Amino acid sequence: MTKEDIKYKLQHFVYGKKLWNEFAPYRNNEIPDDVAAKNAAVALHVMLIKNEIQIILIERSQYPGMHSQQIAFPGGKKDLNDLNLEFTARRESSEEIGFDMNEGELIGELSEVYIPVSRFKVKPFVFIHKDFPKLNRNTREVRSILNCSLNEIDTQTKKSFKNIKINDKLTLKNIPGIQFKDHFIWGATALILHEFNTAMKTI
Repeated sequence: MTKEDIKYKLQHFVYGKKLWNEFAPYRNNEIPDDVAAKNAAVALHVMLIKNEIQIILIERSQYPGMHSQQIAFPGGKKDLNDLNLEFTARRESSEEIGFDMNEGELIGELSEVYIPVSRFKVKPFVFIHKDFPKLNRNTREVRSILNCSLNEIDTQTKKSFKNIKINDKLTLKNIPGIQFKDHFIWGATALILHEFNTAMKTI
């Protein structure tokens, strides 16, 4: 696997409905007509070690919000002053894990994901690095940073199911995701990861 291989795979992979349903069987990716969705972006920061893809995930801190303590990619809502969504992904990476705004080469994009519970439409961007720079966690927003190989979170072979407790009144039953050590990757993060992983391993 080389940088050019990753770029080629991202450019030629088509993410179909069947793949979407594997990690989102209970919803579609359509934005309702009466919803003014908010723009957001996330960054997939990757590097190659002995031809194996390494990728960064974060565990969000506990806070009174819909995505508290979830596993995610660095990212967030587009600010009014952001030039575009790529800028948003880079700025959020700077704020959350300490990457310089110019760190990483943009080599591709993934499908936009709509998150009904928070009404965000999220655009993922893939950045490749020769080496990851020093990670500097934002202690207010990020509880921990996870640096893992793509094989460790392979959505094609490591899919499992779990009940997710949202609050005292709501538990989501039998949700598909990936168990990585003590962490369960599900929701939009699992969808984005599944697209990237499948592209890397099927073309």
